Amino acid sequence: MKKIVISFPLPVMPIAQPLIRKLQELATNTQLEFTGLNPEEDEPLPIRGDDIPELVVTHHVSIMKNRDAMVSSGSYEAPKGVIPEMRDDLQEKGFVDPTGCFIPLCFVPLVLLYDRSIKPTPSSWEDLLEKRWQGRIGSASTSTFIKLLNVNLKSLFGERVDQLNQLFDSMDLKGLPIKVNLAVGDGDLDVGIAPLPFARASRTGDISMCWPKEGAFCAIHVMIFKKDAHEDAIKIGRYLLSDEAQQLMSAPGLIPVNPNVPLPEEAVENKLNFYWEGWDWFIGRLNGI
Repeated sequence: MKKIVISFPLPVMPIAQPLIRKLQELATNTQLEFTGLNPEEDEPLPIRGDDIPELVVTHHVSIMKNRDAMVSSGSYEAPKGVIPEMRDDLQEKGFVDPTGCFIPLCFVPLVLLYDRSIKPTPSSWEDLLEKRWQGRIGSASTSTFIKLLNVNLKSLFGERVDQLNQLFDSMDLKGLPIKVNLAVGDGDLDVGIAPLPFARASRTGDISMCWPKEGAFCAIHVMIFKKDAHEDAIKIGRYLLSDEAQQLMSAPGLIPVNPNVPLPEEAVENKLNFYWEGWDWFIGRLNGI
């Protein structure tokens, strides 16, 4: 049976049941698979044969890095004329994939959180290279999260090899993002790198959030359609971009692509400042680490 594979953004999972029920209603003639958080690598998608899903929703860079091979195979292609366009402000920032292979569903900003008692407070990614933070910075430790940090920090500061190595070698990897929040709140760490929804939340009230001045790094959830995808896949893709579904994603702090859905206030305050130089830059960097 034809299948559709969906991985929801972690911050959406606690409120995902209504979304799951709706998608199950739409998948009348396909097998719908929901995958949980995989801290390791997901296998690249097949580029030929009968195992190609009709639709995959994912944030895994181990899948995205294979984009050019997927395009060259001719097996993947977004349906034309039926998928709503991305909001203009995100289009202007280069988030439309020029190959058409990836259709962004939502964006997860990666920002800083810090203990309010520390002085001076961090305001940029560059600040993390200072020796005073050695051993005092924490991060989530899923494979995709670490690779996103590698891609972005090396793009920003690649010539400062010793300082970058010091940062990565001394970083305290905490597993899930919520553990980073808790470690900063408990005073075990001074600074954490976390997705915006987790940086927003403070257990003790002693945590502040910083949207780095170079721009937030970006974890992107994308939809990948098989060429001539089944009607169920198109219905699900359209629904995931609908006002209703995008509101669910915006509520915890994800960046919606639907222009009718308000942005999280932090994104508005920081003028959607992302560190992003386009899909070709991103794919090239992924394949270089």
